[in-house]
Amino acid sequence: MCSTASNGPSGDGAVAPPTALWPCGSRSAHGFKSDSEPGLEWDSDSAPVSLSIGELAHRCQVSTRSLRYYEEQGLLLPSRNAVGHRRYQAKDADCVGFIQRLYGAGLPSDLIRTVVQEWKLPDSAPRVETLLRTRHAELSHEVEELRSKLTGLEAVLNAVTGNK
Repeated sequence: MCSTASNGPSGDGAVAPPTALWPCGSRSAHGFKSDSEPGLEWDSDSAPVSLSIGELAHRCQVSTRSLRYYEEQGLLLPSRNAVGHRRYQAKDADCVGFIQRLYGAGLPSDLIRTVVQEWKLPDSAPRVETLLRTRHAELSHEVEELRSKLTGLEAVLNAVTGNK
């Protein structure tokens, strides 16, 4: 299932991967599910053996530009046919969804690259969890700083306008 969730780096809709599939590799259970998110059904049994960049972009509702960017960043590694055209496997749709969700969560490209690379390794769940919890803590700290600045700005506005 590819579904729209939020904006990625180039402004396309983010996608969520199929239920209970390993987003960027061939292993099966990693606790990443998207049962509650509506969207396009992805039937890997009826999907072609390989997809062109346009077919993958269409199925996942992302731009081909985003897929090329993911390749440049080392996030997706398509094979190439005899004339050099990119060919994707059905599982790459799961990885695209995972990447889009990470971008949608505000993670920077370098952290996404690390998460995706770690995700492909055996027994990676604790390491990936640590990376994501660290980013969560950083964002929480930034939120608190912004709240403090907002409170200060409100005080200045109240003083300027005579409100208390």
